[in-house]
Amino acid sequence: MTDKNNDNRSHLVDLSTWPRRVNMEFFAEFLNPTVCVTVPVDASRAFRRAKEGGGTFFLRYFHAILRATNDIPELHYRLDREGRVVRYDRIDGLAPIRLKGMDRFAELRFRFYADYATFVEAAAATMARAATTEAYSAENSLSGFDMVLVSAVPELAFTSVTGTLRSRNGNDYPLFTVGKMGSDGMMPMALSIHHGFVDGEHVTRFFRLVQDYLDE
Repeated sequence: MTDKNNDNRSHLVDLSTWPRRVNMEFFAEFLNPTVCVTVPVDASRAFRRAKEGGGTFFLRYFHAILRATNDIPELHYRLDREGRVVRYDRIDGLAPIRLKGMDRFAELRFRFYADYATFVEAAAATMARAATTEAYSAENSLSGFDMVLVSAVPELAFTSVTGTLRSRNGNDYPLFTVGKMGSDGMMPMALSIHHGFVDGEHVTRFFRLVQDYLDE
């Protein structure tokens, strides 16, 4: 299957051979199947490189999140609108971008590219359309579940976040919230994700990869 709004492909998962079938069936009965984890990451090197040029600090950690997400197979699974388990080839990013000088934001979809320079170039073109994009537009936020949402609150040094819950089935896609970087370079990063798809092992692997990519 190909999403009508982009070139990404989704694959219907055969539950009879899917290793996580029991996990999904177990957590599907929960009132809230979502697990929320907040982890401090060292963003000092990424911040320094952003200051030296080659993209903003936001794009530095945004790319690290998307790269780690795409590297972990379990983070490619979603429930579609019919409640079926599907797997996407590529996971893109969705982010609310505040418009300069205006009291509103635009929610924009950013295509993932493993190469950072290519990602930055494509992101610049995406952000150039922000002024003409409505928040929560169907073109972006409802075009498919092959993404993760990354929200930045750069002035808030939080220690924990509980993600919003769209329905009893969980959210359409994982939610990330990134907070204020402290003087020691540590920055809170929160993840909200369906427990039927991932366990602590996968979440741990994700944050280790994020740290590796922030350090590159």
